[in-house]
Amino acid sequence: MLVAVVAAVTAVGVATQHPPRPAPIVITALPRGEWLRLQDLHAQLAGVGSPQQYDDAFSTLSNRCLDSDESLTDEIQVTLSLLQHGGAADANSLTVMHDLAADLPIGWRANCAQVAGGYLINHQQLP
Repeated sequence: MLVAVVAAVTAVGVATQHPPRPAPIVITALPRGEWLRLQDLHAQLAGVGSPQQYDDAFSTLSNRCLDSDESLTDEIQVTLSLLQHGGAADANSLTVMHDLAADLPIGWRANCAQVAGGYLINHQQLP
């Protein structure tokens, strides 16, 4: 009888043990510049630069904008899309970031959505 009780308790103990948990998956966010570069690569755009070039361009632009990094990322993508629909085959996120930053004086912080709007208007007027 004692053997049956020990066997039953052992069987219950084994049955209630949980399987080992897998190691947690750590997801790291890409820097915004690098994420934009991956979007350009995925779209097979011409003139894609290095991850460092994209990160530097985004950092420069971000320091001159009042927009959040998320809003700025969205604005860069929208600007690029509108340029492409307007026929600018050589545009990519890097060129958009460089062009927008060039329009902003160092030390100034502006609403980059408005700057992008002016950039698009000027770009459409060029021959």
